[in-house]
Amino acid sequence: MEQILSRLPDSDALHRRRGAIAGFVSGVAVPLMLAGLIIVSFRGYGITESAPIPEQVYTNF
Repeated sequence: MEQILSRLPDSDALHRRRGAIAGFVSGVAVPLMLAGLIIVSFRGYGITESAPIPEQVYTNF
């Protein structure tokens, strides 16, 4: 158990690596937000929403 705890980073290591952590988080978040924006702009609804059902139009035959 001590070996596992000794391998975890302390607050100094996290403070020194804050730029790398921020870069990783932004590198994951920005492409996901851009992909969501593109999907919504093309389809008109989001990923988890169901497609809007168009009104049924009947012709007078």
